[in-house]
Amino acid sequence: MPAETSHIRVNPHSTLIVRGPASARVLEGAVEVYGYSPGQKERIVVKPWRSLPFYSEEGAVVEVLLGEGGGAEVVEGSTIPQEWVDVASGLGSRFRIMVIGRVDVGKTSLLTYLYNRLVTGGGIAVADLDVGQSEICPPTTMGLAVGTKPAASLSTLKPEAIYSYGYTSPTYSIKDSLRTARDLASSIEGLNRVLVNTDGWIDHERAKNHKSQLIEILKPSHIIFIGINDHGEMDETAAKVGAEVINIHEPRLVMRRDQEARKQIREMNYTRFLRGARLVSTPRRWIKITPLILDSIPIEDYLKAVIREMEKAAVERAPLIEGLDMSVAELGILSYVNVQGRRAQGLALFMGIDDKSLARIYTPYQGPIQELRVGSLVLSASFKEVYTYLPPEPQ
Repeated sequence: MPAETSHIRVNPHSTLIVRGPASARVLEGAVEVYGYSPGQKERIVVKPWRSLPFYSEEGAVVEVLLGEGGGAEVVEGSTIPQEWVDVASGLGSRFRIMVIGRVDVGKTSLLTYLYNRLVTGGGIAVADLDVGQSEICPPTTMGLAVGTKPAASLSTLKPEAIYSYGYTSPTYSIKDSLRTARDLASSIEGLNRVLVNTDGWIDHERAKNHKSQLIEILKPSHIIFIGINDHGEMDETAAKVGAEVINIHEPRLVMRRDQEARKQIREMNYTRFLRGARLVSTPRRWIKITPLILDSIPIEDYLKAVIREMEKAAVERAPLIEGLDMSVAELGILSYVNVQGRRAQGLALFMGIDDKSLARIYTPYQGPIQELRVGSLVLSASFKEVYTYLPPEPQ
């Protein structure tokens, strides 16, 4: 279906909300997107299941191209809550801000606004700990990016480092989630202008304990809670690290996404970070290959366990697997290239070991591969989620 093009007039003191898939560019006047001012004719892309607000103080005409499922509407006033404006105005030149809230409450939108308001005072590091719905790094990882100029979306920032975790939620392994966060935290130890995003798991005592430990690891100067009344032990930990606690309401206009939409967003991000992948076959003995979570287990035994569990779960393409070679079935385990600590140089799909003892690795990474840490998430060759392997608890 071809994109639908329309020219939309935005009255003064009004906001054009564009829902993706879509793109927009200003033809007349001026707009702001979370504090970012796009240039005339600059095209802003709005991804599927996302929305962006184009606020105009004096009026504007915006050309909007809508893909299938996209939409646009004009509302009066600004959609930026006054609380956000007040928070940004009250911050000094040195800060480490952590935002905590449930899913779909505007955490990323708030961070984008704060980034644009504060980046004019100097570069800002953005640490994204949301292993499922990250803006700057692939799912199953935590990431770090540094920006020096305003942006319509944090996804335009190039990740300087990604840290392998292996799952799309901290609930799979809280211990490994915290270990990954510690590795990331060590790399920003000397930075004093940092924004920290977190995942939306917050409504249970274990979740609050997890966030409390993240507070202790990251040591923020400010913690912004969005729509959370019961902080549990997080308040005590905030006081321990000397963080100022700020409570704000959920914004009135937030795009809600169901589990299927969130899954499809993840799959788009796998595609983004694995684009240009090629199949590399290398003698198994030339590369150190170990499981990320169970690094004491030989990779051959780990592969057997993953394949066995997929067969038990009746994964559609599992019967096509030949021995330890998953490439014939067009399946691979999301893996991490040349990992130091938890910091990885790239992503790959480990497709197993063939009958000639060749490791089959599907990756866009161009440099030499000396080590591969194999995760727990099985993807298809078209980067669709197929299966998540949960290793047995150690005895």
